[in-house]
Order: sequence, then structure tokens, then C-alpha cells
Amino acid sequence: MNLMERITGMVMRPKETIEDISENPYIEEAVLIVGISAVFYAISAYLMQSKIIYDYSGMDVSGMETFKLITTVTPIIMGLIGVFVMWVIAAGIVHFISVALGGEGKFIQMLVVYGYAYIPIMISTVVGIILMNFVDPVTISISSTGASNNSMADFMSNPFYQASLASGTILKLWSIGLVFMGVRHIHGLSGNKALIAVALPLLSLLFGIVMTLLSSSLMG
Repeated sequence: MNLMERITGMVMRPKETIEDISENPYIEEAVLIVGISAVFYAISAYLMQSKIIYDYSGMDVSGMETFKLITTVTPIIMGLIGVFVMWVIAAGIVHFISVALGGEGKFIQMLVVYGYAYIPIMISTVVGIILMNFVDPVTISISSTGASNNSMADFMSNPFYQASLASGTILKLWSIGLVFMGVRHIHGLSGNKALIAVALPLLSLLFGIVMTLLSSSLMG
């Protein structure tokens, strides 16, 4: 399979495609997919920053422009770099656990398959970018006494924002499912052992869902 066949195959024929990828794990293809995902993450972070406007008029403005620049640029840079870092770390952890459970696959195989498993996440980021364009910006007033949560509560209750979160959760579950299939094929593990190997990504996703629900309830 070539690159485009593998990309479409991860959507239409994941089992067959994962078998092909594991036999010929081209790292440059995984880097390309993760790189595109990182660019979309950075765009998403920039869009999110443009939707949440902080009003610092109630505070001392000394050095505030520098602070606003840092808070705007940092999420974008982290979106670009963080995706690559988390890809390698997550693939390494899943591989290590798989080997500890008796798996016999190679790290390069797991790394490349994990990179291809970013395709649903990439789709979710694009969907999120589209939906976020329909969300009205909100202004949060920052003063010496703290920040107003009312505007943020309105933002988080926006149906387009909630649709973005819901679609993101579903597509991330799909991504974890692809990693699960990859672990089973590459390491030759049973379903139960493969589930243990991908427990960390699952727990991370569940933690994100819980924190989002908790934040919504606190701000509501």
C-alpha cells in the first residue's frame, strides 16, 4: 500500500491496513501524519485563543501586553511540539506495557501504527475547527479580585462547543481502538492484554471527560 491507500485504509479497512503497516513501518509516513495533526492542533489553539478574550482593564497594565503575548503564543507552540512529544511517549508506554505482557513486536512498528492512529484525532481537530467558527467570542474580565466565570459558562454551554467536545471524544475513542488493534497484531496479545496495554490512553481520555464535566458544573 502507498501512503494514501494506508490513510484511507485506516478508515475503511483498519485490520488489513495495520497488518501492512506493521510489515513495512515507514517512520517518515507517521511523522507526516503526526505533523499534519500538530499543525491542525496549533490552528485549533489559535482559534480557541481568539474566541476567549481577556479584559485586563481592572488590573495594573504594567507588563500586561507581554503577558497576553505569552498566553497567546504558548498554546500554539505547545500544540506544534506537544503532539510529537506525546506521540513518542504514548507509543513508548504502550509498547513497554505490551512487551511486559509477553508481546514480541518492535517499537518502530508500534510507533508507526500509533502515528497512523492519529488520523481520527486529525479529523476531530478539523471538525472542531469548523464548529468553533460558529461559536461567538466571549470576554472574561480579569481584576485584582479574580475572573468572572459567567462568560466562560456561556461559552462552554454553546451547542457548537459541546458538539466539538462530543465529536472529539468519539473520534479519540476510535483512535484508541486503532491502537488496540495495532497492539493485538504487532505484539500478538490477547484482547484482554491488549486492553491493559492501552489502558493509559483510555484513562487519560476519561480523565479529560471528567474534568470537562466538572469545569462545566462549576462554571454553570
